[in-house]
Amino acid sequence: MLAQLKFPAQLLGTGAMVTSGGLIFLLGSLLHNPIPGLQVLIYIGWCGLPALLTAEFLRRQVRVLPLIFSTSFQILFFLGGVAFFLYMKTNGQIWTGIAQSIHGAVDLVMNTAIKNSQSTLTPADQARVMALEPLVYRTFLDLLPGFFASLALLTSIVLWATSVGFLEARQIVAGLAGIDRWVLPDPLIFALISSLALLLVPSFPIRLLGTNLIMIFGVLYVGQGTGVLLSYVRRRKLGNWFWLVSGIFVLIQPMFLMILGVVGVIDIWADFRELRGKTTGGDGSGEEGRYVEKKMDDLSDRDGKHRDSFRTLCLCHSLGGPGYLGAFRGAAEFREPVWPT
Repeated sequence: MLAQLKFPAQLLGTGAMVTSGGLIFLLGSLLHNPIPGLQVLIYIGWCGLPALLTAEFLRRQVRVLPLIFSTSFQILFFLGGVAFFLYMKTNGQIWTGIAQSIHGAVDLVMNTAIKNSQSTLTPADQARVMALEPLVYRTFLDLLPGFFASLALLTSIVLWATSVGFLEARQIVAGLAGIDRWVLPDPLIFALISSLALLLVPSFPIRLLGTNLIMIFGVLYVGQGTGVLLSYVRRRKLGNWFWLVSGIFVLIQPMFLMILGVVGVIDIWADFRELRGKTTGGDGSGEEGRYVEKKMDDLSDRDGKHRDSFRTLCLCHSLGGPGYLGAFRGAAEFREPVWPT
């Protein structure tokens, strides 16, 4: 990611990805993995290419939500293409093997649940529980799309947030809004509410659709809840030990992700970080707005002619997008603005 940011023309980021992929292939070969090349493809699709894409979007100052959605789509598109290629090359046998493995795992989980039951189950009760195995198996398969989509979104959020934090800590790129200042558009909550409402429909396929959508939209609010937590941690100036303990707790008990999602939803009304009402662009990328507000304050006691011209440029920004920030800077400093091509 750093190589892609600093030397985009030399393709050093691609070289770093290829080198790390070679190390993964070597490690898989030493561990006698039957298909080490598949590990490399999964690494490139899930880690390597998303990192390069995130770096390029940061370099081009793309807004946060388009960045996250684009990176997530790249993950799903690349790995979906790999899966389709393997399916066609094996004439469907690879899916048959995966399906058998999933069916065996479901069978193992249900038998373990029966053995570890707190109350003694009669043979009739055990038979009724095992009769649910096809339904559990089908439900698991139907939830895979939402699971992989939410995992891709979570990967994209982690890549973006850690990249921005890394760049800010080392002062490589200034002015980037991190996850502690990330605010989702408020109307997005209606998508989550609609997904929850689908669970009330007395139709099993529609409930499955609602569950998949909840996983997808819920991950976005997990990111917002993480921003609330990070903002609190920064205000309290807690040390690195906090992140170590928090990471261990999340790995041991993923229920903390649900808690962060609830915090992210409540933040819409509670506004824990007091970011709403400011010019944040709807997705936490509000550096242009804050710059405009500061310069407007600076111009309040100056010549009215320059102030009016600056207001005109502000209107152009609202119509034309963040590319006019350079023109703002020129007008604020009483220079001839250089308009972007």
